[in-house]
Amino acid sequence: MITTGDHLRQAREAMGWSPADLARALRFQENHGASRILEMESGKRQLTGPVTVAVEALLRGFLPDGFEPPPR
Repeated sequence: MITTGDHLRQAREAMGWSPADLARALRFQENHGASRILEMESGKRQLTGPVTVAVEALLRGFLPDGFEPPPR
């Protein structure tokens, strides 16, 4: 379960994604998405329930329509 910024960072790294990759998967605004992910990981921005649920789904293999994960 993702409850902290460290958990979010660990989940993102486990998928081999950059903050920008995760922001794209979550459909954050392109110009601020990566910085928002980094703010959540550092504790400067609160994690929301929808973000934690979405990231947990991504860890289990769900990919949003139209999203291509980065090559590993």
